[in-house]
Amino acid sequence: MLSREENLLLCQTGPETPMGKLMRRYWLPALLSEELVEVDGEPLQVRLLGENFVAFRDTNGRVGFLDENCPHRGASLAYARNEECGLRCIYHGWKVDADGQVVDMPTEPATSTFRNRLRHPAYPTREAGDVVWVYLGPPEHEPTFPDWEWTRAPRAQRGASKIFEDCNYAQGVEGTIDSAHSDYLHSSDIRGRPRDHAPRLEAVDTLYGFKYAAVRAPDVDADLYKYVRLTLFVAPFYAFIPPFRQGRLASDSDTPGEVAVQQAFVPIDDEHTWFFTFAYNRKGPLPAYWRQHAAEFGIEHGHVGRPVRNRANKHLQDRAAMRAGNWSGVTGINPQDLTVAEGMGPIVDRSREHLGATDVAIIRYRRRMLQAAGALAAGQEPPGLGVFAGLRTDERVVPIDTPWQDVPTFGEVTA
Repeated sequence: MLSREENLLLCQTGPETPMGKLMRRYWLPALLSEELVEVDGEPLQVRLLGENFVAFRDTNGRVGFLDENCPHRGASLAYARNEECGLRCIYHGWKVDADGQVVDMPTEPATSTFRNRLRHPAYPTREAGDVVWVYLGPPEHEPTFPDWEWTRAPRAQRGASKIFEDCNYAQGVEGTIDSAHSDYLHSSDIRGRPRDHAPRLEAVDTLYGFKYAAVRAPDVDADLYKYVRLTLFVAPFYAFIPPFRQGRLASDSDTPGEVAVQQAFVPIDDEHTWFFTFAYNRKGPLPAYWRQHAAEFGIEHGHVGRPVRNRANKHLQDRAAMRAGNWSGVTGINPQDLTVAEGMGPIVDRSREHLGATDVAIIRYRRRMLQAAGALAAGQEPPGLGVFAGLRTDERVVPIDTPWQDVPTFGEVTA
């Protein structure tokens, strides 16, 4: 249980908040590349961490990421003309390039040097894995770009989606790092789990955040073996869940290969979130379920959008299906998570919780992030700023006396 003050500290990510300052020290997934396909195309309004920006692809194909308001009189650059490597404001014609240089002021005298003395806020961007990443923090603290495994994969083997969530980012994070809920919320969709629905949880801090094991008794030979499922939390809002192998999804029983999944919950502001899913099949082409991941939310075209199911329509929960045996009445693993996260309201009051034995990861996550925000204010570096190319996770049955930390493929950092 958090105090009301701690809950706000965890949830508020605006520019002057402790958590907001922490978030700005990381490279953030901001857009999918498909949102900015056209060179010199329409600029895109972007809201992240409670601030408004504009993104555009310039004449050379470079992605620019600027404060939305023109440095002249504050007109929105989302309405600007995108031409000749810059955005030209439709109000008075001032033009800003991707580096934030004001390259033209047609309303000023020809002899004026005014534009040379101005710099519009602009932010570094990278494109990797069909995702546009941005760094919003102090330039002198720009970290190494994260070398995630899936960003280097062949395009046919990877995919990404970006889904709007009508709640605070932390509610999304806490859902995805909670192993116990899958035995209930997802029980109509996931196969192969033991009948032991009260996992014992153990967690350890790491350089990138923490990792934890949910340990269950297997359905057979429980005196000799244990079932271990590992989840990784990577600061500030990533989760790595065990890969999906053939037969694990009831809706996609012939899924081939080994689909590694990384999720991110990027704050739009304190009450809205972008939920990113990055999937990579290590052994071949990405299966249809993951290529069309956004369709699970009712999004018919592309991989970005707002779910058809939402809080306003009670996520189209089907009570007849529940009576027929479906546990939640909501179809799809991720829509089920969305239902619970949004159903709590914009920011859940954690001071009213009663945490139990299976909430070890939730407690660890909150403590880790609150400590990191406090440490940053005291001048210490945040966790997870290195390159963690070797992060992996898994679920498997192992001999009962095997420490889960000693299984070598369970999320060890190799770089």
